[in-house]
Amino acid sequence: MKRRELLEGLLMGGVAAGLAGPAAASHAGRDPEDPQLTAEIEALLRETEAAWNSQDLLRWFDLWDAEDTRPYYLAGEEKDFFVRREQIEKYLEPKGPAKLTEAIRVSFSDVSARWLADDLAFAAYHMHSEMKLVFVEKPFASTLRAASVLRRKSEGWRYVCYVEAFQSPTMYFQGLIEDAVPDDYAEFYKNTTMKKD
Repeated sequence: MKRRELLEGLLMGGVAAGLAGPAAASHAGRDPEDPQLTAEIEALLRETEAAWNSQDLLRWFDLWDAEDTRPYYLAGEEKDFFVRREQIEKYLEPKGPAKLTEAIRVSFSDVSARWLADDLAFAAYHMHSEMKLVFVEKPFASTLRAASVLRRKSEGWRYVCYVEAFQSPTMYFQGLIEDAVPDDYAEFYKNTTMKKD
């Protein structure tokens, strides 16, 4: 390893330790299953639902940390992250032919959250959406995993990073064929003479 690379590594490691040390110590005593934190994040997600369902998607961007100059957002259908405020704004409010969504409705469930520092939290949840696109005749629905890093501000929790992740095609297809099994199959299976003891 070159001397410069070694010095850079030591410097960055020291900076990272200096940033993480006090924050890590200050929230170390917090309950990792903090129900109050989860409730506060769920409240933000209810605001997020209202913003998306109003069809004014920039209203959702108002729930991001306005002072953060490097937000990260990965939309479920996008190949890569948006890493600038102007990129996210352009995605949420496209002009002219770029506008593809006619109407969207979202809901969040299965929320879990944990502290990262005194003013930072991580949250994971499921996002269900129904939407109608300009070029598709019928509306469709999807469910995906989502996760966020959030910062506590004077006005409440605000997004810093936000990621939507679809399941792999094999997992998604497996879920479809399992969900297609009628509810009465469980009783049939329980009573069948063909199953092994």
